[in-house]
Amino acid sequence: MSAPSVSVPSVSAPPVSAPSAVRGIGAAATRESIAPPATLAPPVAASQTPITPTVSSGVRPLEGGQIVARIDGQIVLASDVLWQVNQLIEANRDRIPLDKTEEAKQALLRQQVMGLIDTKMLYAAFRRQVPAEGIPQIEENLRKPFEEAEIPRLVKMLNLNDRSELDALLRESGTSLADLRRQFNERTIAGEWLRQMIPKPKEATHEEMLAYYREHKQEFEHPAQAKWEELMISFNRVDGDRTKAWQAITGVGNDVWQRVARQPGLRGPVFVEFAKLKSHGFNAKAGGQHAWTTKGALRSKEIDQALFTLQVGQLSSVIESERGFHIVRVLDRKEAGRTPFTEAQTEIRKALGKDQQQGLAQIELAKVRKKSRIWTLFDGDLSGPELSRRMQSTRRR
Repeated sequence: MSAPSVSVPSVSAPPVSAPSAVRGIGAAATRESIAPPATLAPPVAASQTPITPTVSSGVRPLEGGQIVARIDGQIVLASDVLWQVNQLIEANRDRIPLDKTEEAKQALLRQQVMGLIDTKMLYAAFRRQVPAEGIPQIEENLRKPFEEAEIPRLVKMLNLNDRSELDALLRESGTSLADLRRQFNERTIAGEWLRQMIPKPKEATHEEMLAYYREHKQEFEHPAQAKWEELMISFNRVDGDRTKAWQAITGVGNDVWQRVARQPGLRGPVFVEFAKLKSHGFNAKAGGQHAWTTKGALRSKEIDQALFTLQVGQLSSVIESERGFHIVRVLDRKEAGRTPFTEAQTEIRKALGKDQQQGLAQIELAKVRKKSRIWTLFDGDLSGPELSRRMQSTRRR
């Protein structure tokens, strides 16, 4: 397969959850982006990675400047991944025996290194095809998404306050924001380069979509849901005085009832100003409104029953819960059922397209791996098939 043509791209800011497409690299700039393989995803949060110490005992701590992998002429230093590993270790401190910390650390190091291999291979393939003079402009185009999306994402993920705290954390692990930006650039470019390599998927046929619908019927079933608003007087906010709480809820309830009585066909929220002024509900400042709520999801069975028996727009009677008195009103409701095939086709088409694209991506990755030269400190030299096998094993852990 011939390499895609390349032009200097203009780059849109990447989504927080995944690298963005580097627009302008070949024809795929106009094609819908696929979800990148897991190996090209941004660094994950601590809770997403299991701690599985599998390295044998007697391991020695790695220094930040130590080479842990060589991938098509590129090197990976321990410091490139240590900052992520340190965060994962700290977040899971209570799950790791003290005498197993170093083993867990090296197991995680291996996982992180394996996660970099596909990115490095694809980036190397990209560099072999792109004129060297075009690289600086591409990297400059990625500066804005790095600053405006990637840094805020990491600050939030790591529960930090700002960029300076992120910089300090990185320096403690022997790396820097500059290194982080380089990795971001490589990951984003590699992800887009892979998208360029993938053939355009075939359009799903009616028969394929119908077969998918029949095989995934449960995915298209939905429980009853209601969108509603609430007025609430908390017992705690009136010193436990039930009489006072009753007087408060009936008073505000009467005010609302009078408004509704004057406009019997009124649709949409009517509790907003009353909730902001007099309600004690957790969402009172938002006008007492609740998003779609699934039947059976509420702690109060009485409120749950009201939401799925009242007519839309009808006020409930005063309902008592363990926390206080409530009046609710249903704004909209969806009955339980199954989305018809005719309505589900768009979603099915996307799902089948995504599955096909992921399969095509793995085929192209296998081709790149077959041509690459890989060595890691943990696994030694790796051939293409062996690399694929070990990556699959790493992801299953």
